[in-house]
Amino acid sequence: MYKTKIDLSEKVRRNIIVILNDRLAYAIDLQSQVKQAHWNVKGPNFIALHELFDKISDAVLEQIDRDRGAVTSLGGTAEGTVPLRPSACK
Repeated sequence: MYKTKIDLSEKVRRNIIVILNDRLAYAIDLQSQVKQAHWNVKGPNFIALHELFDKISDAVLEQIDRDRGAVTSLGGTAEGTVPLRPSACK
């Protein structure tokens, strides 16, 4: 963990970093799923859904960047890896 001027104990910062990195990983997974939907939308509502998924993706990317910034501001390393789901391990 890196030094920081944030006035929180190292233990508190470590705990927050763990939570934020989990949140970061899930946000990256969500953004990936939204992009998948964006790429594969079909039907009479194609353009409306295509554009909606793009907007959602952009909003999630903004949240990803905020979470990443918070982790590094607290002195941590932004992991950003997607956790494996139990079903993916079979």
